[in-house]
Amino acid sequence: MKEKYSQFIIVGGGIAGSIAAYACSRLKKNVVWFCPKNENLEGAIQIPPNSIRFLKNLGCFDNLKKFLNPISSIRVRDQNFKQDLSSINVDQQYFTIERRNLLISINEQIKSNANISIINEKIISFTSNKKECKCISASGDEYSSEFILGADGPSGIFRNNLVFKESEKSKKKYIFRSVIKRNKHNSILFQSSINLWLDDGWHIVYYPFSGENYLNLILVGKNSLKKLEKSNDYELELLKGINWKSINQDDIIEEIIFNYERVFLIGDAAHPIQPHLAQGAAQTFNDGSVLFDNLLSNGDDFFNLNRYANKRTKELNRVRNLSFMAGKSYSSKGIMSKIRNKLILRSEYYLDDFLKELWK
Repeated sequence: MKEKYSQFIIVGGGIAGSIAAYACSRLKKNVVWFCPKNENLEGAIQIPPNSIRFLKNLGCFDNLKKFLNPISSIRVRDQNFKQDLSSINVDQQYFTIERRNLLISINEQIKSNANISIINEKIISFTSNKKECKCISASGDEYSSEFILGADGPSGIFRNNLVFKESEKSKKKYIFRSVIKRNKHNSILFQSSINLWLDDGWHIVYYPFSGENYLNLILVGKNSLKKLEKSNDYELELLKGINWKSINQDDIIEEIIFNYERVFLIGDAAHPIQPHLAQGAAQTFNDGSVLFDNLLSNGDDFFNLNRYANKRTKELNRVRNLSFMAGKSYSSKGIMSKIRNKLILRSEYYLDDFLKELWK
């Protein structure tokens, strides 16, 4: 068993791991980054105004520009109404990006830093005390460090070991994802907008990415697949018969945990957020931005990391609760779903004010 020492160990090869590694690379930290190659790179994410602010602070936004797909509006829709329930102009403020291109751009900048060693393996165990951390890789090698940044997601080794889970079975949330390619029959779907259709107990979101050549789709609701197939709306009819991938997620507000001794978490490992306000990736970017600012400060890294954890814990509650409540509203059934949609239709500025509050 070989043993190696570094200042930081980062675990996780997705967006959170890349953001953590990028922040450390800019700060010239000595890092061993465990970055498995089998991360899910399918589909796209939204880049709302707060994401842009966080990415600019990190210093990586300009390098992403060539991959960004501009969005001109956010449309809230109901197939029973001819007009939009609400439409918000977000031109020059909102984008989408393919996950793969996001990671390629960030990782290219990381690889040029000699202080970061990238290992394409998983970590199978870890320990932490008041003095140091240790990890054992899948090949049996032992690595020691001053700190661990756990960025391996909501079902990774760090969250599974640090968060107490109720023995009772949680209520499942039914979420499905898909990606379709543009063709001459479905081109009407590829508008420069985020489309949110609210219906009776289910909803669907779709938006273009990669030069409006592909469409990212999220469908939510227990019987949403059957209800989509029964839709009579022209646009929604174009989505019938496509392949959907089920995503496992519980319908609960997840516990926030940012640190344990010398282990500090980032992204979904720290705070799984329900995907109703496009804030999952945005809050990971926020983590990276606050992590960068605090490690940039003079003084002890342990103190600075605890300051990062405390600040993000306080900030996350508001966004996490808003996302959860948005999901509850979207899943309204029967008369409540009709009342919800009529209220949105009559409240001209409500959604605009809500999103500005969310993004501030």
